[in-house]
Amino acid sequence: MYRLLSIFLSGTLLFLASSQAYAEKYHGELCWQVFSDSRDPLWKYKFGVYEKEGGHIALFGSIDYGPNGLSASHGNAIILGNVIKMTIVSTDYEESEKQVWNETVAVKLDKATLDGTWNTLSLENNDGEDEILGFRDKGTIELIACP
Repeated sequence: MYRLLSIFLSGTLLFLASSQAYAEKYHGELCWQVFSDSRDPLWKYKFGVYEKEGGHIALFGSIDYGPNGLSASHGNAIILGNVIKMTIVSTDYEESEKQVWNETVAVKLDKATLDGTWNTLSLENNDGEDEILGFRDKGTIELIACP
C-alpha cells in the first residue's frame, strides 16, 4: 500500500511540475504571403502561434511552395518595442527534383500590422552531387487571411 501511495504521489507531482514547465497560451493561426523584392509572390507560411512562459513565442506550422507542395516549418519570435523579430526554419526533400533544401529566414515585422521584411540563407543539394549550393534572398512579407 505504501508503495502504491508513493507511486501515485510521485506521478501527481511530476504531472503538476510538467504542466507548469509547459505552460503556454495559444493565440491561433496566422498566415503570411512572402514576396520578392520585385513583389513576385514566392511562398506562404501558416503557423499556430504559442506564447510560452517568459514571453517566448513559438511558431509551429507549414510553408507552402505552391506546385512543390507543403513542408514542415517552425520558428520562434521575440517582441522588441514596436518590432517583432522572427526566425523561421524549413527543410524538405523534393522527390520530383531529387533535391534536399534547408532555409533559415530572418523576419522583422511591424507589431501593429504584422507586415515587414525578410532575409534568408538557403542551402540546396541534388542527389548524386557533392556540391552544396548557397543562396541569399530578401523581400517583403504580409499578413494574409488563413485558408
